[in-house]
Amino acid sequence: MSYNVYRQSQHYPPQQTPLHDSYEGPYSPDEEHDEPFDVRADFDVKGPKWSAGGGGGGGGGGLKSPGLEGEIGRGSVRGGVMGLGVVGDRSSYMPVGDHSPSGEYSKSLASREELVSVPVLGPEWRKGELHDMSRRGQKEIQGDKRKRAWRAWNRDQRGLCGMRWLSRKVLVMIIFVLLAALGVTLYFLIPRAPTFKFYGDDPFSVRNETINFNRSPTNYSFSGNLNLWGDASSSYLPVHFTHLEATVYDHVTSKRIATGDWGNHVMAHKEQQAVLLPIDFSYSAVNTSDTTWNDMYNACAHIWTGTTRPDLKFRLVLEMSIVGLVKKTSRTLEISDVTCPFELAADGV
Repeated sequence: MSYNVYRQSQHYPPQQTPLHDSYEGPYSPDEEHDEPFDVRADFDVKGPKWSAGGGGGGGGGGLKSPGLEGEIGRGSVRGGVMGLGVVGDRSSYMPVGDHSPSGEYSKSLASREELVSVPVLGPEWRKGELHDMSRRGQKEIQGDKRKRAWRAWNRDQRGLCGMRWLSRKVLVMIIFVLLAALGVTLYFLIPRAPTFKFYGDDPFSVRNETINFNRSPTNYSFSGNLNLWGDASSSYLPVHFTHLEATVYDHVTSKRIATGDWGNHVMAHKEQQAVLLPIDFSYSAVNTSDTTWNDMYNACAHIWTGTTRPDLKFRLVLEMSIVGLVKKTSRTLEISDVTCPFELAADGV
């Protein structure tokens, strides 16, 4: 540093100008420039040591100006400024480049505040609010909404399902029309149980090879068909049977003597349809004095000269399982004056 510069700094102290403004004073071309002062590096204790006044003592690492050791601490600019130990040489005040922080510090304060999560519920939340946020509270809220909607609909203040036109009167009319249409449809679609009756002259037939009568043990058995007429004209659709079960009882003793099942058949919706229902006659008794056994034996016995056989009297119960009907339908038929269709051998029993 030249002597003229030193004298000027003694009589004309520097003005309050920013430290980063450069001082454009006379200097010698051969004069060695001081290292520029970096505020950031000095704050991070990474820059050169400008003064030993900060506790370094007289260590050899300090950078000093000649003739200024005695002036430190006297209030001049050559003393430490804010404890930084800045010497009074104006040429050392060089502009410091702007400090660019690293990427992790580049966000503004506002952007960092947006990442702050919502705090946990504190005492400022009331008990009722906490209850409304629970599952039970949500169900109660939904229930209240439904109640209010129902009351508003009853007062004709709103329509059903959010449709304003769907008031109570309109809904009643729609339901009435639907029920009427459903009734008409069911009237034509639901099948009706047909009626049956026996053939006039030949109510049942027997297969002769199956006839079996015994006195000891006392029983009889044979197979045949019930000859019936079916009438399904009352139904608008064909009648589909899953079962047509027949049970024959003796008209006098009311004991069961035969059973049969027509099975899975379809009957057209018309009158006078022939139905051959297979049936098996079977009965057992204790002895030959049994009335039911004697009724069948006497009606089907061998015809001797000058004898007349009695007629048979039956009661037929039909149970029908029809597709489209929930319950079984029953029909009961009674027939008398029936001639036995076969004759026992003279020496058979």
